[in-house]
Amino acid sequence: MKNHYLHRAGAITRVVHLAIALLISFQCAFALTPEKGRGHVRGLVQTSDGQPAGFVNVSIKGSSKGSITNEQGEYIIRNVAEGSQILVVQLVGYTAVEIPVDVVAEETITVPVVNLKENSNQLEEVQVKGNVNRFADKETDYVARLPLKNLENPQVYSAVNKDLINEQVITDFKDALRNVAGVAPVNNPAGGTGATIRGFSATTTVRNGMAVQIYQSDPINLERVEVIKGPSGTLFGSSLVSFGGLINQVTKKPFETFKGEVSYTTGSYELSRFTADVNTPLNADKTLLLRVNAAAHSEGTWQTFGHNRRYTATPSLLYKVDDRLTLTFDAELNATNRSTVAYYQNMNKTSYTNFKDIPVASKTSLGGENIDADLTALNYAVGARYAINSKWTSQTNVTIGNNRIEHSNQIYPNWTSDTTFNRNISNYGPRIFTSINAQQNFTGNFNLGRLRNRLLVGLDVYTFTSQLRYTDVGTYDVVNTNKPIPGINLDKVNDILATKTNSNNQTRLSTYSAYASDVINLTERLIVMLSVRIDRFVNIATITNGIKGTNDYKQTAVSPKFGFVYQVAPEQLSIFGNYMNGFQNVAPVVQPDGTTSAFKPLNANQWEFGLKAEAFNRKLTGTVSYYDISINNATRIENSFTIQDGQQKSKGYEFELVANPVPGLNIVAGYAKNDNKVVKAAAFEGNYVAQVPTDYANLWVSYKFTGKTLRNFGLGFGGNYVSDCYFEAANVITIPGYTLINASLFYDQPKWRVTLKGNNLANEATFSNWGLPQPLRQLVGSVTIKF
Repeated sequence: MKNHYLHRAGAITRVVHLAIALLISFQCAFALTPEKGRGHVRGLVQTSDGQPAGFVNVSIKGSSKGSITNEQGEYIIRNVAEGSQILVVQLVGYTAVEIPVDVVAEETITVPVVNLKENSNQLEEVQVKGNVNRFADKETDYVARLPLKNLENPQVYSAVNKDLINEQVITDFKDALRNVAGVAPVNNPAGGTGATIRGFSATTTVRNGMAVQIYQSDPINLERVEVIKGPSGTLFGSSLVSFGGLINQVTKKPFETFKGEVSYTTGSYELSRFTADVNTPLNADKTLLLRVNAAAHSEGTWQTFGHNRRYTATPSLLYKVDDRLTLTFDAELNATNRSTVAYYQNMNKTSYTNFKDIPVASKTSLGGENIDADLTALNYAVGARYAINSKWTSQTNVTIGNNRIEHSNQIYPNWTSDTTFNRNISNYGPRIFTSINAQQNFTGNFNLGRLRNRLLVGLDVYTFTSQLRYTDVGTYDVVNTNKPIPGINLDKVNDILATKTNSNNQTRLSTYSAYASDVINLTERLIVMLSVRIDRFVNIATITNGIKGTNDYKQTAVSPKFGFVYQVAPEQLSIFGNYMNGFQNVAPVVQPDGTTSAFKPLNANQWEFGLKAEAFNRKLTGTVSYYDISINNATRIENSFTIQDGQQKSKGYEFELVANPVPGLNIVAGYAKNDNKVVKAAAFEGNYVAQVPTDYANLWVSYKFTGKTLRNFGLGFGGNYVSDCYFEAANVITIPGYTLINASLFYDQPKWRVTLKGNNLANEATFSNWGLPQPLRQLVGSVTIKF
């Protein structure tokens, strides 16, 4: 066994050496390749009345280089040939504005503010006519932790922007994830949000690329949601991500003009929701900017008992100290009280082989009106961005997260026969999660010889503390499904709770990491990415009821990442491939013979290749890819001993399309196939991994009328399909797949918007892939005032 570990350590060392050797050889081989110098062009576009001009085409005349302004009117065009160029700014259907610019190699040129002849109302009309791909938003600094276009990035990711979130009247964070190919969103029994991605469960504890502590985010503060796919340990570590990927919540940022909107939403199940988003400069020179988002949400349930009440406030402050230094402060303050839902146990003691057989209607709650979870989340972030010079930038970020679960009564129906189950309750609380994440990144954009490098070098420190009081309340009652099922009475639960002994636990861990990633242009079209992370994990022994345990340990992991991109058609079509690694720390185990076995970190390795497109002036964007994720060193039990040779393989393919084929029509579509099986284990070899569907499909088609008669009216239609999966590792009990059909009707003016939305129009009783019931049909209406 020792030789096996030495072999693994040697293999990792050889991989790191290979990465370094490849980097050096690429630099030497191509340093003399003659290429013309290039620079970046950035700027701001405004309307004639001084408002930011979003979704305006900006391009370099006579080339394929171009971009689209974001909501704040900002744009950047990267890798423009040096020398005199003509910048073309054009609002579709109106006269273009042409501006001469002199591009300097290896520098970023800031163009003076471009003022269109059209005002904000005219711009709004153009957007209403649908001349832009409104739902395509893949410009990000987070996926690679440096500015990198989608077509330059060998990793696959999807983005759901706030335009799509608003059009679909999304009030539950997990519903935004339904727009991502290959993703099945879930809520856990306590109400926390997560998703299944590429066969693995992911949580929502990443915000702007940093760690946060929150179970239930409100969508009010979302600029977009990024789903970054595949094991991403090299740049994001092990504590925040799964082997299938991660969910990054990108929040709204302040900008330089006064703007805002307020909205009220009502609908089925006593839904009442008020939101506000207000942005304003705080001084005359617009260097101090404030944006505040807030939401008050109250909702009942489609079941016999239940509620969801939450309040959110998210102030964001930006201070431009000078041309080089920008400071930011963000806070997310959330209070949630929501009913908990039942999670079935021991179904193997019944004859049921499908959740459809269970004789409990979807509308029947197995809890009670005040059997709930009470949570408070306080997350703070500070950042400093400093331009060291034209080539190097420093980014410093610190986040502090605190999530307190005051109480959570979780319900576990424990089946004893086809018609009876014990209604067991576990009480959690107070349960306090506290984390601190500090990160220092340096990014450079420079040439070695004629070879362009975009280099990231970073340090990351993460600490996490959990304090938990847990009480096993035990059996509340015995339910006979042939009789009416009463609600749980909180007073009776508390009476039982008072007779029980609770357990108090404290856990602490820390990680200290260093990483580097270099994106190298071998030619103008061929790009390679070479990345590596060294991670030191420290686990402090758990303290249980005042007694210190023996599970303290330290572990070091090395996580490499490689990728390539070849642009078949520059700025339009890329071929890509990647090797990515994820890891999870594994604690030592005391074996039956008294010896202690120390294990290596659990590793997942992905190979992937595919195509990315941003064609027809970005009217069509899409990704097609095939991936293979292998785990070859999972721990398993054999003859009572723990050994580290377990194997699992998750493989599949994904297709994503975001398109604006004709004016007014926008399409978001996706399909994914996943095959995730246990290869080598103590039992159930060859079985599918539990609670992982094999097929996923999503569609949303939106049309805004462009004629005079129905101008400003729009329709949306779509839904989701998720296939069957197995509830347990034995692959005996099936969770049935589901199809959700949704539709919307909206009227959108420059100053106000009205939307009617129907969710699950077929009123089908469905289960998530965790076996939890999902809402029946819901009709909602929303009114928004924009100013």
